[in-house]
Amino acid sequence: MKFKKKKAAAFGSYGWSGESVKIISRKLEECGFEVPLSGVRQLWSPDDEGQETCRELGRHVARQF
Repeated sequence: MKFKKKKAAAFGSYGWSGESVKIISRKLEECGFEVPLSGVRQLWSPDDEGQETCRELGRHVARQF
């Protein structure tokens, strides 16, 4: 797949190692997406602050358009 001029970001919660966000970000780049941020990782269920961090990631990606 070759995506051109598309932006993406990975986010997720984890309970063990939390490597999935890094792996997904790398795969997105390999597919041709622009990945402006390293992504957001939250331990277990995100609290209010963690949820706001995820929303800010979404706002940042939306501003890229």
